[in-house]
Amino acid sequence: MKKQDAVNWAVKQIGKSIDADGSHGAQCMDEIIAFCKEHFNWHPTGDAIDLSTQDLPDGFQRIKNTDEFIPQQGDIGIMDSGEYGHTNIIVAANQHYYDSIDQNWYNASDKGSPAAFVQNHDYDEFWGIIRPPYEDAEKGVSTESTKLQVINDNINYTMNKRVGSIDGVVIHNTAGSRTAVQDYNALSNASISRYEAGVAHYYIDRFTIWRAIDTFRIAWHVADTYGNGHYLGYEVNESMSASNKDFMMNEQATFKQAAIDMMYYGIEPNTKTVKLHNQFVATACPHRSMALHVNFDPIKQGAPSKAKQREIQDYFIKEIKKYYNNPTLIIGVPDNIPNTVTTPTNVEMKAPVQSKGKKAGNKWRRNEHGILWKSEKATFTASTDIYTRYYGPWTGWPVAGQLHFGQSINYDEVYDYDGYIWLAWTVSSGDRVYMPIGYSNGQGQRVGAAWGDFS
Repeated sequence: MKKQDAVNWAVKQIGKSIDADGSHGAQCMDEIIAFCKEHFNWHPTGDAIDLSTQDLPDGFQRIKNTDEFIPQQGDIGIMDSGEYGHTNIIVAANQHYYDSIDQNWYNASDKGSPAAFVQNHDYDEFWGIIRPPYEDAEKGVSTESTKLQVINDNINYTMNKRVGSIDGVVIHNTAGSRTAVQDYNALSNASISRYEAGVAHYYIDRFTIWRAIDTFRIAWHVADTYGNGHYLGYEVNESMSASNKDFMMNEQATFKQAAIDMMYYGIEPNTKTVKLHNQFVATACPHRSMALHVNFDPIKQGAPSKAKQREIQDYFIKEIKKYYNNPTLIIGVPDNIPNTVTTPTNVEMKAPVQSKGKKAGNKWRRNEHGILWKSEKATFTASTDIYTRYYGPWTGWPVAGQLHFGQSINYDEVYDYDGYIWLAWTVSSGDRVYMPIGYSNGQGQRVGAAWGDFS
């Protein structure tokens, strides 16, 4: 028997209740008794904490936790919390957290509860492990990580707790070059005005998962009140810089995290529960994913049709289901990596606002990218700090600067895109910059108060 065989056995127990000793229902120890009896003809005795002291069969190892120790897949974890302790089968680990399959962890009681995938156990009450004699088991203290780095450190602003249900997930593309760690460094202590411009629950690449906002709180990630309140947001990092292979690995890490959260909340992946940013408001997000998987780039080609939206939605659902059905799958190199260029040039990034489109009424025009715009000259004075953007009216574009409270600008164009009303003007360097000044309904009308005064 190999380590992966143990993981596969544990996965099959998810949702089931094993009562190996016929006492107190599906306790954590019952999972370990059943596993060891079936595969090694050994019946552990006592409570979970007793695994740290009882005699072991030949070939088994018992390893106490140390600072450098990282459990292997298939190790039997031992926690010394409480009177009885706790035990589980470990499926992935790094130096700070481990994932496992546990009975009687969620809704724990003296009557037990079914086996479940548990993400991000810490080592605070971790005694160590028992390692069965797998064919590929390491001897002694192991130090190899099998789990992505996890940063569980929220942004410095407390979002409101969600009122009502979580209806699903939204997969975003950052439209930037930063890694998840770089976004953590840049955004974890940002201003409220920066968060108002858009912030998701997660930022993810192939190495790191940053949970920026707890999933029981809302996040301002789709510029839509219902979407912000009822959907979890996942940003796939490096959508403007990573190679196709690396970005697709970033996507896979994101799909896995979305699947784990959907499992936890009891949400099945389908077209109602896996949504796109551009299904809430007119926006180019998720531009890179669409370019890679459905041969359509919203930055270059304009607003996607409903058929293209459904096509990328179906791809996301298929990939999320893979991890939903087996959350222990390790992120690997994807198949069928396109060899085409899927990131826009500077000229292509500027093109959407240069397309003037057709008349849409009330002096507005709408172009093929779904951007509403009109000429208008006036002065705007900010009542809060507001970030400005290069290239166009999209919160995904690079930050150009910031208009501070009390500062004024003279603008000459107004845009409605990405869930916001935007003003545009040319700065002294000759660059064109774009600034959101309030939320919109997508029809050229502001929703709520502006973030400043007009004169």
